[in-house]
Order: sequence, then structure tokens, then C-alpha cells
Amino acid sequence: MRVRHGDVWEEFPTQSSGWIFPNASWASEIDIQPVFIFCNSDSPPGEERRGDARGLCVYVDFESFAKGSGPAEYAIDGTVQVPSQGYSTSYNVDFEPGPGHSPGLKEAWTRSFCPDEDLDDYALQQVSGRFVLEENSEDRLRGQLELKVEGPTGGTCPGDAAEVDLDFDIAM
Repeated sequence: MRVRHGDVWEEFPTQSSGWIFPNASWASEIDIQPVFIFCNSDSPPGEERRGDARGLCVYVDFESFAKGSGPAEYAIDGTVQVPSQGYSTSYNVDFEPGPGHSPGLKEAWTRSFCPDEDLDDYALQQVSGRFVLEENSEDRLRGQLELKVEGPTGGTCPGDAAEVDLDFDIAM
């Protein structure tokens, strides 16, 4: 994962954290979206994230997601409006799919973070890429996410663009 600030790219370590929501161990009345969240920061891999860490989170949401439905590939193509939200857990983004966007994939977007900043501006992002599930079984989700973002990355210290190329393997 990396974020561009002007002409300079800020690189993050290759190891990222990934989650899928809603989590089966949570109470059924808790409905947290998006489905997949991948975050990376400048904290050293394998260590707890520092309080002063800078980083990027990528969100990928589906209309519905069937765990255990097997391999699949989704194209990401569209424009997303990410509102200023601070540290809210509600993600009310507005996604307009482009002509190459796959049905079933609701939206994808990014948010940068750094604790030194209070600013959390609205962001308009042009996103393109793909989300591949090589394995989607009852106990494992494994695949790749490739995403290019043109426009502010949103969050508390937005960049001008972002690139994500990561492999994931999430045990359920």
C-alpha cells in the first residue's frame, strides 16, 4: 500500500491487517459495514500499531456476501464520494459505478489516518482495480486486492492518490 502526497509516495510495510464484517461472533443486531477492511501503517510489521502511526485503510463492500460460495473475481470501476466523518463507524459513502464495475460489488474506497491531524475532509475518489477471491470457504478467505485511487484518499491526512496491491488470507 502507498499514498501519494504531491510528488512523493509514502510507502507502508507489506504486512497489513485485514478484517471481514459483520463478524459471526458478534451479536446479530450489530450491522457494521463494509464487508472487508484492510489497513496498513508505518508501524513495524508484527508489532502493535504505534499511537503516532500514519497509514491507509481500504474498504470493499458487497451488496451481499455469501461466505463459502467459492472463488470469484470482481472488477472495481467507479467514482466514490467519501464524507467527512471523523472516527465514526458509519460509512455513508456514495458510489457511482463505472461501465466496467462488477455487479454485486457495492463500493470500494480509502481513508488515510494519522493521529496528529483533526482534519477529516470530504473526498471524491476515482477507483479502479480488482478483488479476487481464490478461496472462499466456510473457514478461509484468500485472494488479492488491486486498487488505484485518483483523488484525495480521505481521512485525517489525505494524500492525492493511492495504490494498493495486496494478498490476503483470513481464517474464519
